[in-house]
Amino acid sequence: MPRILKPEVSTSSIVVKNKASDTAEILVYGIIGGDGFWEEGITLKQFSDVLKGLDSKVKNITLRINSVGGEVFTGWAIYNLLKQSGKKITTYVDGVAASIASVIALAGDKVIMGEGAQIMIHSAWTIAAGNSRDFLDIVNRLEDIDNLLINLYAKKTKKTKDEIRALVQAETWFTAETAVDIGLADEKAEDTYAIAAQYVDKAKWFKKSPSNIVTNSDLAKAKIKEILNKK
Repeated sequence: MPRILKPEVSTSSIVVKNKASDTAEILVYGIIGGDGFWEEGITLKQFSDVLKGLDSKVKNITLRINSVGGEVFTGWAIYNLLKQSGKKITTYVDGVAASIASVIALAGDKVIMGEGAQIMIHSAWTIAAGNSRDFLDIVNRLEDIDNLLINLYAKKTKKTKDEIRALVQAETWFTAETAVDIGLADEKAEDTYAIAAQYVDKAKWFKKSPSNIVTNSDLAKAKIKEILNKK
């Protein structure tokens, strides 16, 4: 069994395990962003502290992801921290890597998709209030973010920016097979974590979800129905 790294790092959404003397495993299971964005989300400080807390012997990071995404700038910062860590990084999409979580997944030198896992890419999304000038500024900022996303996805996939832009604007979901086909992932895992393909009900930025993804509420209702049927 892997041992917990010292100092022990365990939050509601991040768990760090040491699988070998030179390899650490980081589980990112939850919404990206805290500090007022979502109280329970993974904050940049939490993730930074995780990296700083790694043993000096650690040269490799296995990053496992099941996240619907969240706050875009926190996600970009986590991506940059990983890329600048000087460690070899392998990312596994165990359940969902949607929205900005798909960017974090691409921090890996190799991206591996689990059985039943999915990656989703889409245009930047926000809630806004203000006057006409405020909204024009917001539109420009969202388009700037979209361009950053498109550049990253295009670089990974070798697709043209126009091809990627169409996929981003359409909100596109990729299975392990289709992600590998397009080049968004490098391979499909032979053996994967047993993890529910689910997302929290707060993911309002999803315009369309694949039929095999269910919400936490759906899972709870199914469990209640199962219990009642046994009576």
